[in-house]
Amino acid sequence: MQRKFAFVAINQTLSLPCFALVLLLLAGSVRGEVSGSKPANKKEMVVVIDPGHGGPSLGARGTFSLEKDIVLKVSKKLGMLVAKYHPDVELVYTRTTDTIISLEDRGTMANRVGADLFISIHANSNPKRMPYGTETYVMGLDKTDKNMGVALYENAEIIYEDNYETKYEGYNPNSPESFIMFSFMQNTNMEQSLIFAAYVEEEFARHAKRKSRGVKQGPFLVLWKTTMPSVLIEIGFISNAEEEKYIASERGQTEIAESILRALSKYKAHLEKGKFAVQQASLSNLSRSAGYNLESATRPDKSPQKSPQRAPQRHQATYHVQILSTSKRLKTTAPEFKGLKNVSSYRHNDSYRYYIGSAGSANELMPLLKDTKKKFRDAFIVKLKNGKVE
Repeated sequence: MQRKFAFVAINQTLSLPCFALVLLLLAGSVRGEVSGSKPANKKEMVVVIDPGHGGPSLGARGTFSLEKDIVLKVSKKLGMLVAKYHPDVELVYTRTTDTIISLEDRGTMANRVGADLFISIHANSNPKRMPYGTETYVMGLDKTDKNMGVALYENAEIIYEDNYETKYEGYNPNSPESFIMFSFMQNTNMEQSLIFAAYVEEEFARHAKRKSRGVKQGPFLVLWKTTMPSVLIEIGFISNAEEEKYIASERGQTEIAESILRALSKYKAHLEKGKFAVQQASLSNLSRSAGYNLESATRPDKSPQKSPQRAPQRHQATYHVQILSTSKRLKTTAPEFKGLKNVSSYRHNDSYRYYIGSAGSANELMPLLKDTKKKFRDAFIVKLKNGKVE
């Protein structure tokens, strides 16, 4: 288990209809009124910003700060930047105050307003106190110990919800075996989620000069039923003394919000393709005032058409498309690889993991990932450094 648990008991006396009404009123305080169908005056893009935890769900604890408070401040800063530099984007917050919203209702709210992107913001924690850096997760079934620990922690928030055993179809937050429920889920938005996640991690490293721990997969309940590209961003480790100071500071929160904004700008440009000149003009003021160049956010995506294959250098992290995991080593000509060439492997705990392709960033591998998923539906991008999962 990677994360610490810090929960306070709560008694919920509201009936289900009343509780749902409260949720709608909370959402309505942010964007007017959340209707039961897609709004008729929907802007060009709808983005839902989801500050994790809230109310009795404190999230991770630092020496002087709480996750729920930090992520709410970052979320509001991000919203202000998006509203200023992307007036064509409609913003919806799952919460703007210190209140609890169920994991299911966060995703349901995004579905109800017809969101085009769902961004859930969190802070990480580790009992060892030494780990630091950012991670961005997409919905998936990677069951590495670290990823599973993060997902278990974030999902455990459902203990505050009535009838969670029924609501989440038998999921038990204390049982890793419960993740088998996710094996029946098909995420049709995986590719776009990975693209945005890659942009986020690239901007954390480039703009905020943060250590990026890469794009990862995990079975998160908050992302489970969203019907649009969705990510869960861990902005840093509150358990690391220096990083806690940074993510709790005005400067740190501003740089984090700016990095996510820059990622959103790139993602919009990726989707819009033919509107790069307009995009660049709308962001020119931000570029001058903040002292950094947003030109790259308005360039067309020039992903390589062929499978990227870069020879990894020592101490340099590389990205690959992982296709398979087995308990016994397989020959590269084994039928399990379905005719794929240039298959490589690495050892993780008691399993052998096989991958193809190699690149310096996750975004370079998107065409290869899309093609590979035709044969391996659960393929995903993995980040390696010196032959180990980064």
